[in-house]
Order: sequence, then structure tokens, then C-alpha cells
Amino acid sequence: MLRCEAFPRRVVVIAACPYPALQGSQLLIRRLAEGLAKRGHEVRVVAYGQGLGESLGDVAVDRTPRVPGMATLRSGPRPQKLILDFLLLVRTVVTAIEQRAQLLHAHNYEGAIVGLIASRLLGLPLVYHGHNAMAQELPTYFRRRWSRKLAARVGAFLDDHVPRRADHCIAVSRELFEFLRRRGVADGGASYISPGAEVEEFPLVGEEELGRLRSGFGLEGKRVLLYTGNLDLYQNLGLLFEALRCVLAEVPQTLLVLATHSAPRNLDCPSQLRHAVRVFRTDSFAAIRDLLSVAEVALCPRTEWSGFPMKLLNYMAAGKAIVASAGSAKSLRDGYNGLVVADGNAFGFGRAIVRILRDDALRERLGENARRTALDQYSWERLLERVEEIYERVLAERKGARGARLGWVLGRIGGCGSQTAGVPRAE
Repeated sequence: MLRCEAFPRRVVVIAACPYPALQGSQLLIRRLAEGLAKRGHEVRVVAYGQGLGESLGDVAVDRTPRVPGMATLRSGPRPQKLILDFLLLVRTVVTAIEQRAQLLHAHNYEGAIVGLIASRLLGLPLVYHGHNAMAQELPTYFRRRWSRKLAARVGAFLDDHVPRRADHCIAVSRELFEFLRRRGVADGGASYISPGAEVEEFPLVGEEELGRLRSGFGLEGKRVLLYTGNLDLYQNLGLLFEALRCVLAEVPQTLLVLATHSAPRNLDCPSQLRHAVRVFRTDSFAAIRDLLSVAEVALCPRTEWSGFPMKLLNYMAAGKAIVASAGSAKSLRDGYNGLVVADGNAFGFGRAIVRILRDDALRERLGENARRTALDQYSWERLLERVEEIYERVLAERKGARGARLGWVLGRIGGCGSQTAGVPRAE
């Protein structure tokens, strides 16, 4: 990877989440921070006290103190997070002062709010990296109608007031970019930059190795469907279970594998399907990679349109045939590098899975095209270059604004001086 010798910057990355973790947002933050560090920038990540590791290669991680009862890696709103976010603000300010930071780069809404406060306190520019629209995602963490309604209103308020106050917004999807523009982000104040794919992390394996992996996971004789990620409500796993009913009726040896770091206590799997569902709890990326190798179909049932599921990029990099709901199928073209199903259509989702399981040539073609898409269109090098361009633009604009304010002040002082003299000069 090229290094940035011309303008290395001192950047504080604000991650309002457990970090690192095997979730999409955290993977994007991690790869972005590591990539910037390899290009010569001085990067420090501030994050919650809990996570799966203490450091990330060349990237320092400054953590908040651990709060009793808040050791979970689960996402979503909880009252205790107010304490975590206050501690994150303190940690951000201390880290920025110690590092003599030049700018802040905040991820997700809590990180953006922390970043806005720290930005005002320290006089630093803030880049907000948007992963979702809050009005859409926040209600998915609640079950009761009244609480979902309230969450949607709170989310809409945050969408209207948080992003537009940053110096620049990065949106992970085109839909989110357009959404931010409609919510008041100024012309030139937002950019669409998709996440990148790490194809080299998913080497293709031969039949002998596949047999060994199947045996190791106890998957011999099974037609393996794979979902990777957390088990939160917004992932729409209920649709997977309904689709699985359709699949089992035609391919009874099918097994749905859920690879996750999350506890399955909130998994509402119907009792009739439990024989065909297996949960692999793992904190290992290597285990996820190996499961992707043996899977025949990779699944993304979520219908949320604003984000960009990192799992899709991993599926593509691994060369998997993918079935996804339309709302989250950001990188897919139906019939070319995956099969895309209308949101909420469990029967259609199941039929798409059966189609792939029954057609070896289709499965191979979809996987090859998916991997080619990841190689050709989702380069981390390109993403990092665009982020660097935004950093330079934001810093230049902040410098220009300071110069304009200084010129205005000096002009006022000069004007006042000439007025206070009050006496014409002698010729």
C-alpha cells in the first residue's frame, strides 16, 4: 500500500462502540484506521472499554474505563450508554490534546455527537462517517408499537440535526448520501464512499481442504446456507426462518448456519426448524472465513436501505453465490453476481436459495462474478485516497474560514483606529 508522505495528518477516529468486534461498522472502522496508518498518517482510535483486542497493529486504541454491567458487545440503545458516551467524550478530548490532532473522524451517530462537542471544545474540524439513517434503524431495536413510533421520531430529529453540523459527511451508500442531502447537508458537504473489500483475505480452497473444513465443523452431507453478523432485529432473521421452510420442503438436507459473536438468547427460531439451524458463536475472523469456504449460499435478509452491509463485501470477496433482500443488496445485480429478492418476500427468498442449490453452474457463475465485482469495484486504495482528499479539503476550508475571520477582525480594528483618531491629517 502506498504511503502518504506529502501530507501525513494526525487523526482521532471516534468509534462509539465495542471495538474491535466482528460487526460491519467495526470492521469498516478498523480497516479504515489501519489503511490510513499504513499510508503514513498518525491515527488513534478512541472507543468503549470493551472489545475483542487491545491494539490493532500500528493503530493505537484509547479506551474508556470499563463500566460494570456494560461488557456486552451487543449494539443498540441502552440507558447505560449515556455514561459510556460521556466517558468517550472525555477520552476523545484527552487523546486529541495528547496527539495534537488536526481533525476528528467520527463513526455513527453517538460518535458524531461526541465528535461535535469535542470539535467545538478544541476548535478541530469533524468528518462524520454515516453508516445508517437513524429514523430507519432506531425503531428496529424495539418491539412495542408505541416505542417504535417514539424511536422513529427521535431518529428523525437526529437525522435532521446531527450530520449537517459536521464539516463533511461521508455516506456508505448512495441512498444514504441522497438522504443526507435532503436532510440539510450543504452542497459539497457530503460524499458517497462505499466500503472496500479484502479479496486477499479469502483465498479460494481446493476440494481436499473443503472436505477437511466440513469435517471440522461437522457439516458433512449438508447443503450449507450461511448468514454472518449480529442477531439484532434489524437484520430481519425472521425472514430467513420463513424462507428456510420453503427450502427444506425441496432440499431437506439443508442446514442454515448463523455465524455470530452474539448470544442467541434473542433468536426467535421456530421450534420446528431448530433441527435445521445451527448457531456458531465465534470471535474469530478465521472461523468466519472458513465457514464461508464451505457454504454454498451466503445470505443477507435485511431490508434496511441506508447502510452498506459489510457482510456482502465479504461474501463477494469469498466468491459466494448470494441471496439478498433488495433493500440491502447494494453491490448486487440480480442474476449477475447474486439473486435479489423483493423486501419481505420470504417465499421468493426461499425459491432463490433452492434455485442456486439445484443449479451448480449458476452457483459457480454467481460466485465468480461476485468475486470479480469485489476486485474491480471495491478497492480500499481508492477509498483511502478519497478520504485523504476530504481531509485536505476540510482542513483547507477551516484554515480559510479562520483567515477570513482574522481579516474581518483586523479590518474592524483598523476601521476603529481611523475613526478614533477623529482629526484630519495636516497636508
